[in-house]
Amino acid sequence: MAKLGQGDARWIVDEREDGTNVHGWHWAEKDVGGWAKERLQELLGDQEVLRGEGGCWLRIDQMHVFRGDAFINQRKGKFIPGYELEVALQWTGEIKGRGDDPQTGVATASGEIKIPYIGDENHDEDSEIQVTVYQNGPVETRLREAMLAKGIPVLQKGIRTFHQEMWSGKPINANGAVKKAAAPSPKKNEGQVEGEAQKNANELERKKEEEASEFRTIKLRENFHARPKDIYDAYLDENRVKAFTQSNASISKEVGGEFSLFNGSIVGKQVELVPCERIVQKWRFSNWPQDHYSTVTITITEKEPGNTQLRLVQTEVPVADQFGNESVLETTERGWKEQVWNRIRAVFGYGI
Repeated sequence: MAKLGQGDARWIVDEREDGTNVHGWHWAEKDVGGWAKERLQELLGDQEVLRGEGGCWLRIDQMHVFRGDAFINQRKGKFIPGYELEVALQWTGEIKGRGDDPQTGVATASGEIKIPYIGDENHDEDSEIQVTVYQNGPVETRLREAMLAKGIPVLQKGIRTFHQEMWSGKPINANGAVKKAAAPSPKKNEGQVEGEAQKNANELERKKEEEASEFRTIKLRENFHARPKDIYDAYLDENRVKAFTQSNASISKEVGGEFSLFNGSIVGKQVELVPCERIVQKWRFSNWPQDHYSTVTITITEKEPGNTQLRLVQTEVPVADQFGNESVLETTERGWKEQVWNRIRAVFGYGI
């Protein structure tokens, strides 16, 4: 760990006299939310889990809930995905040869499968999967237990495949465009074709402008063994900030007040402060384009006593610094994880 007053060179940006663009690669952010929804339905929905084994028939039906965002940042041969998704599916089951229907001898049950978080940050671990039934009873309990035992491994396999495809850049084709499933369409008259051609041209132009934008968005999520006040104070108590950064810091606890971290490498202003819940800041590295600030929004939520989740959204992050070096997005995201959150865990014992 660096000595007090020195900070950590990996998150203290030194200005280059020659202004060289070290990487020479241009970032492009692609929205792949549509692809993600379709792909998760393919991987998770419409599949049989049991076909009579143990007297049970189980099926996972359509995905009926899909919430969240998914995007991929791309530059020559490298993909950095960002996604936070919540999905839910229906499931049905039968036990034949018994039940409350005297003619069929079939007992049925149905319920819901919830996957509250599929995200880039848990791509190397199993997702939480919740299985519920719509009615309670011995048949429902037996079928639910069967779904837990046999259905969850099937779902975890599908989720792992989704993670692998996101991190390999599969949603992006060789031309850098987002893949879409081809769907048959009805014949259109000449006027419709011309109108849609113009609409497509306008959309293409809009996407080109978006990809050429000089700014990006970072979305991150982190969990701590701590109470919300602990995390809030770690950001706003000057002595605590100095402790985990091991460098000089100046922190205002007032809205409109200024802050400085890592010996002035990061500076900004407090925009909104809701104790133990929310922090909004104007935030910049010292080598970003002159007078340009991103907006950092930190939301603190206690999932259960002693288990606190921090969600960070940072908008208007420049693609390049004032010298044209295009490592800003990667440096900023890595800095939050390695130079802030990992250090908070290590210094204050908030690890998970």
